Amino acid sequence: MHLSGKTVLLQAGDYTATIVTIGGAIASLKYLGHDIVMPWKPESVPEGYQGKILAPWPNRIPDGIYTFANKEYSLPINDKETQCASHGLVAWQEWSIKSMSASGVELQCFIPPQPGYPFLISLQANYELIEGMGLKIDITAQNVGKEDAPYGIGMHPYITIDGQLIDECVLSMPFTRAFALSERKIPTEVVSVDDLGFNFQKPRAMGPVEIDHCFISEGAARMNTVMLENKDLKVYCKSNAPFMQLYTPDKLGRKCLAVEPMTCAANAFNNGYGLITLKEHQHSTLTYIIGAVKQV
Repeated sequence: MHLSGKTVLLQAGDYTATIVTIGGAIASLKYLGHDIVMPWKPESVPEGYQGKILAPWPNRIPDGIYTFANKEYSLPINDKETQCASHGLVAWQEWSIKSMSASGVELQCFIPPQPGYPFLISLQANYELIEGMGLKIDITAQNVGKEDAPYGIGMHPYITIDGQLIDECVLSMPFTRAFALSERKIPTEVVSVDDLGFNFQKPRAMGPVEIDHCFISEGAARMNTVMLENKDLKVYCKSNAPFMQLYTPDKLGRKCLAVEPMTCAANAFNNGYGLITLKEHQHSTLTYIIGAVKQV
């Protein structure tokens, strides 16, 4: 046991990965020896939420207040800058190892009921390295209680190309719509990506652009791909999640790009954007893939 729990090493084909049990986090992912997720020492506490699972809500709930089934709840504030309850309840929790192989590991945890979230949710996260594809992550929640529960999930990987400045990389993504934000980074309205300067449907250099926004999928079953590339490598994150948060982190020296698949937008417990109501015994799964290919 260390500061991030236990370490699990995975390998398949050209890929290697390091998973830790605190927060079910990805501490490293390499393709042909190249870092394609911003690495951090698994024995340390990572900066922010690097690689962690965000449940039972991703992103921010302003003032930690929400109403569900005509009852108001109050969550602890952990984002002092915006005075929000941010990124759920399991990012700093120990997950237990259910099963493990050379190329995969299955973790599980139980979201601890508390006054601000008195619901019974179990989580299971399956990580599998697949040759020719990358790291596939499936995170499934089940309501094991009798009461309906509000629910959302995301994950917080930072893709990179060996720590190269993202300003020098090319970004592409298919999204045409995103949320405009308030000063507290809470969605206000859906706008065109052109209004925000975030149209990357045709690949273009990132330059100094600053993003901390939620993008919206055009279809419920659509597999969206966010691609970061340089002259040597293309690194991608693929997901059919209905929302994708992108974030350009100055605190990490702009050497990586957070690409966060999410089942709901920020403040979904209040605004309803993507909110899932899990009924008794009901399941919900988030799936995404991180991988890379060499430039031809």
